[in-house]
Amino acid sequence: MRIASFRPEEHALETVEKMRKHGFEAVNVPMIRTSVMEVQVRNADFTVVTSQTSARISTERGLLRGNVIAIGPKTARIIREYGYDVRIPSKFDSETLYFEFREELKGKRVNLLRSDRGDPVLYRLSEFCDLREYVLYRIEVLRGEEQREIVREVFDGRFDALIFTSSMIVEGFMANLNDTFSGMKSMTELEDVLVIAIGPPTARKLRKYGIEPLVPDNYTVDGVIELLKRLQRA
Repeated sequence: MRIASFRPEEHALETVEKMRKHGFEAVNVPMIRTSVMEVQVRNADFTVVTSQTSARISTERGLLRGNVIAIGPKTARIIREYGYDVRIPSKFDSETLYFEFREELKGKRVNLLRSDRGDPVLYRLSEFCDLREYVLYRIEVLRGEEQREIVREVFDGRFDALIFTSSMIVEGFMANLNDTFSGMKSMTELEDVLVIAIGPPTARKLRKYGIEPLVPDNYTVDGVIELLKRLQRA
């Protein structure tokens, strides 16, 4: 099975190697890049960390305060390597975190560490706690020949599956699709290509473009691999 993913450069090698280890022919061309911001944080009872990039920045710069909640095992693992205890929601998305931790966070000071394009559902934490958001990094869409070339390859039938791991990656792909074909092609034309979203926010973004993606049970790259293997066996 030939697979294309579009993760940022810092995650590309790990993703491709993992896919290839499981027998898939995988390539990655980044559709976004990140730029780190200078941030100082207040003392807090809890810190919520939403991504692996946020985890790396916050640990390297000493930005974690109080008890730590992370979205996803890989994000948690990065933080645990620095000696912190970390808890994660049962599903690795913002909405599950909101519902599972809202009672515990009531009346607490909570620092939210994430990108400038985070899921707005976490703003709802401010309904019952003293929430303060800190933007650790900004996300920029990449638009160049490398991105346009893989879009052309997708529409030439070179891939069996496309993996989208964030809403902004969807936006980046769609921007390059428009650049490549001047708005004359649509994702809905890819009837024979599997489109996989790593979690609900990414799936919702794809649906806005008329795509009904597959979503793994586990919102990680490992979950995507398990889904692909299950589809191969079917």
